[in-house]
Amino acid sequence: MATWQELEAELDLWRAAGERPTFWWRDDDTEAPTEALDRLIALSAKYDAPLHLAVIPADIDPGLADRLRAAPHVWAMQHGFAHKNHAPKGARASEVGQHRDLGAQERDLKEGRRRMEKAGLPNMLPIMVPPWNRIGEKVVPHLPSWGFSVLSGFERRPSSEPHPGLQLFNGHIEPLRWRPDAIFAGEEKTLAQCVGHLRERRTGVAEKDEPTGLVTHHLQTPEEVWAFCDAFCERLAQDDRAEWIALKPLIKAA
Repeated sequence: MATWQELEAELDLWRAAGERPTFWWRDDDTEAPTEALDRLIALSAKYDAPLHLAVIPADIDPGLADRLRAAPHVWAMQHGFAHKNHAPKGARASEVGQHRDLGAQERDLKEGRRRMEKAGLPNMLPIMVPPWNRIGEKVVPHLPSWGFSVLSGFERRPSSEPHPGLQLFNGHIEPLRWRPDAIFAGEEKTLAQCVGHLRERRTGVAEKDEPTGLVTHHLQTPEEVWAFCDAFCERLAQDDRAEWIALKPLIKAA
């Protein structure tokens, strides 16, 4: 558990070392323009935070491209294909998983990319965000040949490049608790995720240049989470102690 005071103390330690931690913002499950998406885009713009949307490509609303073109600070990434569970009974939910035929997964992901391009989504990035943050080990080595330069999951990354030609940029902060329902995980728990990763970066447990990732889900966001995200961004903005970044400049050329 952590408090706002502990977050500020950690940011002060970074500043005392002459450094400023980087953050990136990922939001999952976009399919269509909605009031919630408008609210998310407005909140990120308020704090000059580039926003990375993980788009479910199976059934993209025709109006999404126009909405995103009006928000140049927003980037589009691929969120699997249909966000459909293909894991066998008793296994944890997964769409790109260990148990599913590799050829079927390749067809899905390539078709998803084709649909995103056909939808005309602007600012597309070659980033794969697996639904439920789960991906089969047998799938990962194939992602570069399927058109992806980056994989994004959750928790501290073990390596910046888990496979040749594939970078890893994860999320580390998740304000939602999913079971039994999507509710606010709580201020202290969510702040602990942030402070913990910042401390790991500062002390060398994690890579210092690994940006700390905030992961939201605008369609399932209750008011408590909206309020937390606003307050969180405001704290980071005080005295310019942290920097929100876009991932595109960090992606290596294929």
